[in-house]
Amino acid sequence: ENKENLAKMVKVPISKDGFYFEAHQKLRPVDFATEGVYVAGAAHWPKFMDECIAQASGAASRMLTVISKDKIISEGITAVANPDRCDGCGVCVGCCDYNAVSLVEQANGGSKSFVNAGLCKGCGCCVASCPAGAMEQRGFRSKQIIAEIDACLDYPVGGE
Repeated sequence: ENKENLAKMVKVPISKDGFYFEAHQKLRPVDFATEGVYVAGAAHWPKFMDECIAQASGAASRMLTVISKDKIISEGITAVANPDRCDGCGVCVGCCDYNAVSLVEQANGGSKSFVNAGLCKGCGCCVASCPAGAMEQRGFRSKQIIAEIDACLDYPVGGE
C-alpha cells in the first residue's frame, strides 16, 4: 500500500510485482522519468547487497551532479498557459506526467492553469489536451506551426 502511495506521489511507474521501473535500463539505470527522483537497492528489484551498494552509489552520484551546480537550467521548450483563455477545467493537470501543471486559485473564485517551467519537460501533452487552447508550447506556438506548414506547402515537390 505504501509503495503505491509513494509511486503516485512522485509519479513513478511500478511493476505488477511491486518494484519501481527506471527510466531506461541501460542509459539511465538509477533515474526515474520524474526528474530528481532516483532508485536504488531492493526497491528496484531483489538483488544482492553488493549490487544494492553499487546502485546506491550511482544514485548518490547522479544526485550530486544536480546539487553541485549553482543554477539548474530548465529545458528551453516548455509549455506556457494563457490565463485569458484558460477556463480552469484541469484536463492539463491530469495528463502531465511530471507534475509541472497545477491549478492556481484566482481572486474571483475561479482557477487557472500554471506551468512550473522547472518541472516541465516540453512533451506537449498538456498542449494537446487543452480543450480551450490555452496551453502553448514555447517554440511551437500555433502561428509558428501554421507558418511552417504554409512554407512546406509553398515549396515545390522535388525541390525544384
